[in-house]
Amino acid sequence: MLGKPRVAILSPFKAWGGIERKMVILCREFLAQGVQPQLILTRGGVVPYPDEIPSEVDVVDLASGGKLDSIRKLARLLKEDPPDALLTAKDHAAKVAVIARRLSGCPVPVFVKVTNTPSQTLRRRFKRWTARLLYRQADCVIAISEGVRDDLTTHFGMPTDKVQVIYNPTVTPDIPERAANAVDHPWFQGEGPPVIVGAGRLTGQKDFATLIEAFACLTARQPARLVILGDGPLRESLRQRAEQLGVSEAVDLPGYVPDPIPYFARAALFVLSSRYEGLGNVIVEALAAGVPVVATDCPSGPREILRNGRVGRLVPVGDVEAMCHAMDATLCDPPRSDVLRDGLDRFRSDRVALQYLQVMGLKST
Repeated sequence: MLGKPRVAILSPFKAWGGIERKMVILCREFLAQGVQPQLILTRGGVVPYPDEIPSEVDVVDLASGGKLDSIRKLARLLKEDPPDALLTAKDHAAKVAVIARRLSGCPVPVFVKVTNTPSQTLRRRFKRWTARLLYRQADCVIAISEGVRDDLTTHFGMPTDKVQVIYNPTVTPDIPERAANAVDHPWFQGEGPPVIVGAGRLTGQKDFATLIEAFACLTARQPARLVILGDGPLRESLRQRAEQLGVSEAVDLPGYVPDPIPYFARAALFVLSSRYEGLGNVIVEALAAGVPVVATDCPSGPREILRNGRVGRLVPVGDVEAMCHAMDATLCDPPRSDVLRDGLDRFRSDRVALQYLQVMGLKST
């Protein structure tokens, strides 16, 4: 391999989001380990976190419309300027990459990153069928948790030797500095009831309705406040639910915040109430910020991160009473800081990036 190896990352990126954040971190770590990252934008994608992405990252905008247009333009790019490896994020990009490589005749290896539990996210029959057909044509599928890997092999017929588990690069060196940043919210200033934090897009997947109901149950046992960070289509219905339960004065939905870490660092408890996840990155971020965690035992990720409940309490999905009890017990008897840190090295950004480069054959094992 002559010169600096180059890995292209294909996706219809948004300006912000969990997948986008992790790819920016990987780009930063790839550069630090002597590998040149290139973002290939498809289907109206934009540069993610433009104020944070390193200027050394190359950007190619395919300016493509639908999937067929993306395939045609990517195939041309692979013929003209093939990278040493092609990594995809999101289902659209995975399928485009596999087909475009075949059309181009270019032998560039393709690595498909699966970021959520596919049996939950790929609901349409055609999407599931094409995933079964095309994912196995990649050189390797990278699952972000063991649960995602098991879902791929059980529901999508992926051969076990084609799936590699690599956790997300969530624990970065700047977390202590970010945790020290000020929080512009009155509930995090000075004395007051303990603040419980939830975070994520306000959709049915995150099931914040159950969290609010469990919180209402908790307030009958002890005073507390609840802040749910994020935005989404269910924001107003969640506000209404808090009002119906009589806890609207103790529940706040401030919307999207660029960095939740300072909020986590000042919280008494973080709660993940999701019906399903790929991994549950916010759990890792909360633990890295030093806050105890309660999480649903949903597919996939929380049980892995929380070491089968040794690091934080796990509760059944949608179980209001169990969540209320776990929140109450954790606030009354929080785990030690060394317990919270148990296993976080698995998510260190430099270590994760090296795993990616080794799997893609760009670094020796």
